[in-house]
Amino acid sequence: MRSFFKIKDGTPSPDSYVERKFEGKIICAVSFGSPQEQSPFCNVARVQENIQRRIDECNEKATSKPYILIIPFTMSGSRTQKKKINKECILNPISELTRNFKVYIIYLRKMNAHHLTEKDDLMKDRAIDTIMTTKDDYDKSNELEKSLKEKILPKL
Repeated sequence: MRSFFKIKDGTPSPDSYVERKFEGKIICAVSFGSPQEQSPFCNVARVQENIQRRIDECNEKATSKPYILIIPFTMSGSRTQKKKINKECILNPISELTRNFKVYIIYLRKMNAHHLTEKDDLMKDRAIDTIMTTKDDYDKSNELEKSLKEKILPKL
């Protein structure tokens, strides 16, 4: 996401607001970390609070409305519980978001990830697009731009 938002130096803090104009729309993010990474594993209520804080900050800081908010979601278990992914911590917040917002999922498929079959199954019918990545080829800003332009913006 850093490349997509044209951030070259330094790492934004977990509370950093970033914004980019793309195809006449405002795209924003509050943190490049996922809500799951910033909450105790896996406290769904805290994850949802984190998401709401991001929405509130974008509502306050976006230079124009409407905007598109990008929220990265982690699809792994805790570092100590790598046996399975926690579907509840992924699906419940997404379900909550769909009550009030249009939600479009882009699956960043890490081809070297643990539990890839389980993750693929989870995203198969939910993701509007899939972007493939490896540990050596992680900058996917061009693919994200293409996905936004071809898959999401036409739906708005």
